[in-house]
Amino acid sequence: MSKTLITLVAIGNQNVADDGIGLYLLETIQDKLSDDIDVRFWKNKDALSITAELLEIKTPIVIVDCADMGLKGGEFRWFEQSECQLAQQTDIISTHSFGFSDALALAETLGFKQAVFFFAIQPMQLEVKNEISPFLVANKTEYEKSLLTQLEKLKNKLS
Repeated sequence: MSKTLITLVAIGNQNVADDGIGLYLLETIQDKLSDDIDVRFWKNKDALSITAELLEIKTPIVIVDCADMGLKGGEFRWFEQSECQLAQQTDIISTHSFGFSDALALAETLGFKQAVFFFAIQPMQLEVKNEISPFLVANKTEYEKSLLTQLEKLKNKLS
């Protein structure tokens, strides 16, 4: 059994249209991944559970998710956490409404220091609807190829 080099995490809610794209994409490529990648699915996970899991992970992490990046719907980007500013909730007190960026900030406050990378896809729609936009589904092969290429580059960099 090989040593885990990367933890690959899909985040999303499959009941909110394109918010489930990360889960869908990882489900389709899971069998194409090498044994040195630990795959996790964070379906509808709350921020405190995510924080706890982040603190347990000892490898670089790749997050696959939809993200509002101000791009055209369906466009995607690969970037490191240091290359972006993650928006945090500032107008709420409830931890039930926290998002991933809030969970990451809390984990960092508690000592989390792993490298975090993102493969993010700009959503076309975010509404209560349990199907991903047809455009995103039609571009699945392009997303797969790009994600697999980026993972291979990261693994080469780490080994």
